[in-house]
Amino acid sequence: MNPQGHQASYGTHEKKDADVISLGMIAVLLFLIIAVCLLVCWGILHEFNRSRAVHERPRIRAAEEVAQMPQPQLITRPGKEWSEVRLLEQTKLQTLGWVDRQAGVARVPISEAMKLLVERGLPEVGAGQTRLQLMQARPQTDVQPNNPITLPAPEATP
Repeated sequence: MNPQGHQASYGTHEKKDADVISLGMIAVLLFLIIAVCLLVCWGILHEFNRSRAVHERPRIRAAEEVAQMPQPQLITRPGKEWSEVRLLEQTKLQTLGWVDRQAGVARVPISEAMKLLVERGLPEVGAGQTRLQLMQARPQTDVQPNNPITLPAPEATP
């Protein structure tokens, strides 16, 4: 142990200063690397913006076309318009009329249709047959599930 104020013969501090030239070179090298990275990023973003501008032109035209479209028809009197629709539906349900005259399809009021059903009854479909017998009596189609469709081979042309 050395008394206070006395220095030992061996040094406890650095005898050499920091190398300023090497530190300066490292700082310049870092600055150049950062500058190159920024230039590369700027180039990439510039290319992306140019390609995006080409793709956005059709969208701008579409937005202009939408601006030229007519405004939607807003419901100004919802209660009155709804009652008109309901009245029209009730009229169709309670009156006679043609749905398709050429096909012979008519519209009959519900109460009248229920009366006719009670008077005439449901049409007889199976005449006492079970569901299985009805299904077996249906005409068979040409295509069977287990038999693939085969086309005839084309004739050879001379």
